[in-house]
Amino acid sequence: MLWSLLKSKFMKRVFAFVGFTSAITLILLNTVDYSIAKIVFLLSAVSFAASLIIKSLRQGRVVPLVLGTALFSCFIFAVFMQGSVMPQKQLDGKTVQADFKIIDIEQETDNGYIYTVKTSDIDFMNTPQNIKVKIKTKSKISADYYDSISALLSFYSCADNAFDSFSDYADGIYMRASLLSIEHVSENKKPLNYYVLNLRLKIRDLITETFDEDKSGLAYSLLTGDKNLLDDKIKNDFKVSGISHIIAVSGLHITLICMLIYYILKRIGFNDFFATCITVLLILLYIAVAGYSKSAIRAGIMIAVMLIAKLIHNKADTLNSLGFAVFLMCLNPFAVTDAGALLTVTAVLGLCVIKPAYDKALRPKNRIAAYFYDSVSASWSVLLSTFPVGWLIFGKTSIISIFMNILCIPLMQIALISVFLLCAFHAISFLGFLPKEAADFCLGLLIKISAWCEEKLNVLYLDISNELIGVVIAGLLLFAGISLIICNRINVKLITLFMCVIFAVTSIFSIYNYSSYAYVFVSSSGAVVIYDKESVLIIDADGRGDDYFIEDKLSARHFKNVAAINSDFCKKEILKLAASVDFDFKADEEKSLGDHITFKYSKDTIFVSVYDKVFKIDDDYVKINNYKLYRNIYESFHETDTRMLVFGKHTDILLKEG
Repeated sequence: MLWSLLKSKFMKRVFAFVGFTSAITLILLNTVDYSIAKIVFLLSAVSFAASLIIKSLRQGRVVPLVLGTALFSCFIFAVFMQGSVMPQKQLDGKTVQADFKIIDIEQETDNGYIYTVKTSDIDFMNTPQNIKVKIKTKSKISADYYDSISALLSFYSCADNAFDSFSDYADGIYMRASLLSIEHVSENKKPLNYYVLNLRLKIRDLITETFDEDKSGLAYSLLTGDKNLLDDKIKNDFKVSGISHIIAVSGLHITLICMLIYYILKRIGFNDFFATCITVLLILLYIAVAGYSKSAIRAGIMIAVMLIAKLIHNKADTLNSLGFAVFLMCLNPFAVTDAGALLTVTAVLGLCVIKPAYDKALRPKNRIAAYFYDSVSASWSVLLSTFPVGWLIFGKTSIISIFMNILCIPLMQIALISVFLLCAFHAISFLGFLPKEAADFCLGLLIKISAWCEEKLNVLYLDISNELIGVVIAGLLLFAGISLIICNRINVKLITLFMCVIFAVTSIFSIYNYSSYAYVFVSSSGAVVIYDKESVLIIDADGRGDDYFIEDKLSARHFKNVAAINSDFCKKEILKLAASVDFDFKADEEKSLGDHITFKYSKDTIFVSVYDKVFKIDDDYVKINNYKLYRNIYESFHETDTRMLVFGKHTDILLKEG
């Protein structure tokens, strides 16, 4: 009975099985050490062989397909690691001569510029020549896109694994470099993408000329997914409010643009065939303008499949289309580590699996009631389906996103369509007036709503990084998967009950901990952050990744008092924490931060008192009583690598978490 049910599902949704199996396998491989990944490869090979030998498994078809897909994913992962990542790692710490071309719009930072380039020649033995690299430089490079540039580069590794690379691995970038000097620049024949980059620049210039600074950054992000113009505060407001997905080009953006283009083409007289072909071509152009992001490519594939299915009068299966898009995405084994791609895929899963389960039991027949029901159930379904990604990548989630999405997604849709029409018809002034005014109003409202939410409701931006929550998530996913396969449905009531309990308990603890506890964190590079409800002390945040560390630990908090020692490298990130930050200290001078934190800074040692508990901080450790937080990574070998201490005002024993 079970095998026949599985076989029937397999016949209908082959690509769903293939795509999701590939994605889950690659997430596992990217999470563990490469030595363990080799063991997973071996186990997959043995399991696949067994599924072909054992008759009952072979006849079921599903098991061999799933295990074969897992084995194929392991093979792809190994090929990329052995053929691309590890050979490029030979360049780590080396200064060599290289020829390259700039292949993307540069990113301006406080310390200079970051360029994405493609090398054509690297003067180092046994190293791949044609590789993508992010180059950091203090001044702008005087060269056009795709010109040949010969320069001296100092290479360094961008991360030890794909998840820590902040999507660099997903973009095929395994190394970074600092530009030391340029020897010569020569012009080259320009490829098609050169004109796409210039189109993006024209769109950026048009948007910045039309709107003020904050609105133009948001408008450009909505349309292209490029957040370089977006103010850091607005980014943080959107993240805390749970609506940051609207500034990453995804299925929602592609669908809106596709529907608009298709509607306009049909209205002006094109038949189904030509309307479909032109729409697909323009969507491909839009994906290129959006920087070929993984989420945009996934959405583009799905839309293309559905349009073609409609053209041949065949109903496309959403899960099958999604699985096909995911499988194509997984041909790059690091694509599954891209946060935007994971969020959009799981969001679509929520809408096409979880929401229909609610609809069968709860959807009202009244049209007005159904509209509000659809908004709430869609937001709740997406929150449930993206919750595992929040735990895996961010360690945080915003439960107010349910209500914020209901309010902000309609505004986002109007803003996106208006900005698109403005860019398309800007040359005709009377056609651009109405879209400009509509976009201006909606963009301003989105900024105000998210800012209010971040200020008033930031305690509901929950920390879900606890390992116990991960175990609960794994249990719920396993339960949902088994229910879907065996019973052909998900027990919505039970899962909803579990999730409500998780959110309620997490919210209560988050609100209580926010006002009652103090925290001590040590980053992987040795930076120390000590904070309570109103004050924060940051020590030695001078590493390249400490910006991310500070943002991760302190986002959504509003401090009255901020002090930073030896942390000029992260000055921009620290200044966002409060209106006033103290960076200047004299040796042996005792200073107070708020009511509970005092510190004394000397040349080699810093003493910090929090709630009358005294921490001694030197180059190797943060010490209090018998507890140690290791700052020197080499000292932590063969020991429990503790990175965090939590304690309360009336707590005598420190709460220690790894």
